[in-house]
Amino acid sequence: MKKIILILLFSSSFINCNRKHDVSNVTTYIIGETKVAVVEKRCYPCDRGVLFVNLHDNEITSVKAAEQYLNEIGGRIINIENNGERLINFRYKGETFTFDPNRIYSSAGINSTITILSLRYDSNAAKGVSNFAKSFIADYINSSNLIISLHNNMDSSLSVISYKDMQAGNDSSGKIFINPAMDVDDFMLTTDTSLFARIKEKNINVVWENVEAIEDDGSLSVYAARHNIPYINLEAQHKHSEEQLSMLKAIDDIIREYMQETHKEDNQ
Repeated sequence: MKKIILILLFSSSFINCNRKHDVSNVTTYIIGETKVAVVEKRCYPCDRGVLFVNLHDNEITSVKAAEQYLNEIGGRIINIENNGERLINFRYKGETFTFDPNRIYSSAGINSTITILSLRYDSNAAKGVSNFAKSFIADYINSSNLIISLHNNMDSSLSVISYKDMQAGNDSSGKIFINPAMDVDDFMLTTDTSLFARIKEKNINVVWENVEAIEDDGSLSVYAARHNIPYINLEAQHKHSEEQLSMLKAIDDIIREYMQETHKEDNQ
């Protein structure tokens, strides 16, 4: 996997970290004949252990909430830059292939997302996506003590009720807690039972997803669970920036706890 790494001062509107010690690293990956940029931004004081991840470049409300939060406490966030689009298109031997960047963390997920979203499946195109995923995981994911994945949904398109319906009649697939006072579109999802219990205690809509009981769809949540990386999906309706920020602040103690843990790379 070819990579180009640049170290820049903060100049992007993606996150407004503008103190003198704040920096931005841009890593460019090559998939087929297409460049894909991942921007890592560190707000001072930056702790590497907790990683905020924005995989879908059209879900900007979540980024604004994380921006405000990280400006207060410091930290780091990565974003796959994709011209404001959810799905990534790339060229391979004159053809265009498409994949969802949250469906590439297993071979099954890669094969499925390319098959569903592209005009046809090509094993060499899939290999290019696989190489990108492996590099992305090695560069950012595996060294994290906690991953907070940032997502937005449209009104009623995905909600805590969606997971309640999916888990109906199958107690082994997970658990749900719903706060009637909250919008059902604003919720958290975790693959860690202890995190589920702590978030529930804060009276926040939350889903525990038991990845052992569901199909591997190549999502980051499934990958994190199967590699023992604590994971929280922070989900809110588009334009619910204040609600998403409030949810982040509500789990501030959890975030700071994982920031204080020894960074995984320090033990290697």
